[in-house]
Amino acid sequence: LDVGCGSGILGLAATKLGGIVDLCDTDEQAVESTKENFRLNHALYNSLWQGSVQKRTQEYDVVIANIIADVLIMLASDLQKAVKHEGILILSGILDKYIEKVEAKFSSMKLIEKYQKEEWFTLVLQRN
Repeated sequence: LDVGCGSGILGLAATKLGGIVDLCDTDEQAVESTKENFRLNHALYNSLWQGSVQKRTQEYDVVIANIIADVLIMLASDLQKAVKHEGILILSGILDKYIEKVEAKFSSMKLIEKYQKEEWFTLVLQRN
């Protein structure tokens, strides 16, 4: 599941790697952009909806969210619930000044990897 899919690029990459992908975004323009990018790349998604992770109907092996820290923190409970037991949650788009707040909010999950590129962080977490 790609939460806050924007243009759909992360979901598109996952599809190209063989994943069955669901995507969501609260922005109608992002949903339309995602549809167009999948069409242009001759790729298929499983499901795409306008709205957030709360509208999901299942748990996922992998959930990705490239969203600003405040939104990650606000959606923390729903993002964690979207991940299957022992599944992976990938959080990115986190500015360095917010990384500790995000890590604290997701501390019930196991930190698998933490990447930094300049002032940006990505966390790879596993649901216990």
